[in-house]
Amino acid sequence: MSLECELKYLNPDLDAVRAALGNLGAEPLGRCFEENLVLDDQARSLKKRGLLLRLRRAGGVSTLTIKQPARRDASCKVCAEHETVVSAFAETLAGLEALGFVPAFVYEKLRETWRLSGCSICLDSLPFGDFVEIEGPEDALRSCATALGLDGGLTSRETYHALNMAWRRARGLPEDENFVFVEPERSRLLAEAEASAGQPAKD
Repeated sequence: MSLECELKYLNPDLDAVRAALGNLGAEPLGRCFEENLVLDDQARSLKKRGLLLRLRRAGGVSTLTIKQPARRDASCKVCAEHETVVSAFAETLAGLEALGFVPAFVYEKLRETWRLSGCSICLDSLPFGDFVEIEGPEDALRSCATALGLDGGLTSRETYHALNMAWRRARGLPEDENFVFVEPERSRLLAEAEASAGQPAKD
């Protein structure tokens, strides 16, 4: 188990952040297209307890993650995270479904990851906007944000699920927990991720 401290920056200029990362000598770890399934039982009991059960497929690797809130009074979002790589996405999903956990919603994103000063810097493109997510120790997290010119930007400790729901409500759109790309945008992003995967691995 690890403690994950993270903070999201909303509507950033991803090109500017990418340039700042390069100028600071940050380590690029690559770009990948993520497909995420969030699972729960029919009563949504995991959600009611503040737990997340997620099965992710990205860059040819499948990962099972369980998150639980660890602290509520922090300036950033802090979660206890249990995560492991699984060998077969479909078989893992079938096993979870046999236990009563079925897909509650699905979401996708294009994620570009860098490492700087002990933090993971994620440049995320989602169907409803662009974000920068910084994960790491609280003091290092704030220092990274300052170095990247993100001070003063709009921040959030909410999940992407909550941000998507708020985005839809603000636009008078019907409620939909899913957020996935549509064509031809989806194919374009997949091609970008595949092209990145063809580059020498950094991690």
